[in-house]
Amino acid sequence: MFEKLHTRNGKKFLLCVALVFIVALSVIGKATFGGVVDEYNMPMSEWSVSMYFMQSAWVLIYTLMFTIIGSLPFGFYFLGETDTHH
Repeated sequence: MFEKLHTRNGKKFLLCVALVFIVALSVIGKATFGGVVDEYNMPMSEWSVSMYFMQSAWVLIYTLMFTIIGSLPFGFYFLGETDTHH
């Protein structure tokens, strides 16, 4: 598997995974942290350290899951078998 990642298509796949991760992190982070601020009317300056820790953990978990799910089509496209029949 690691041999495929060193190919040109493997590098394209890794770039797509990085882009999916960045998009997922920004969307989920905004929704999670912004949701707590909006829902509880509690500005982030009043948060305790444990609240930051818990929200960050949720953002990380959800970002990883959405990155895995969102990267599957790119994996099939870039790392799947090529059709050599014409």
